[in-house]
Amino acid sequence: MKTYTLNVFGINYKIKTDRDDEYVSEVARMVDEKMHKINELYPQGSLARTAVLAAINLADELISTRQTYEKQLNQKIGSLIEKLVKVL
Repeated sequence: MKTYTLNVFGINYKIKTDRDDEYVSEVARMVDEKMHKINELYPQGSLARTAVLAAINLADELISTRQTYEKQLNQKIGSLIEKLVKVL
């Protein structure tokens, strides 16, 4: 396990993870960008509120992406099942 120092929204955080450098940097960059974007659009004056709004926004993006992926996967499975039924 490796220790990283990440700077998010001007604050350094130490984390330990088995993920590689590129992955950890991408995660930190994504969170930092989201917090800056939220702060520009809706200045809260509070680090905690900005962080929570960024977390809600990132969770929304994750859930939406997951639902889209699951829908596409289910359509592909349905198509393959139809093809199998025709062959049998």
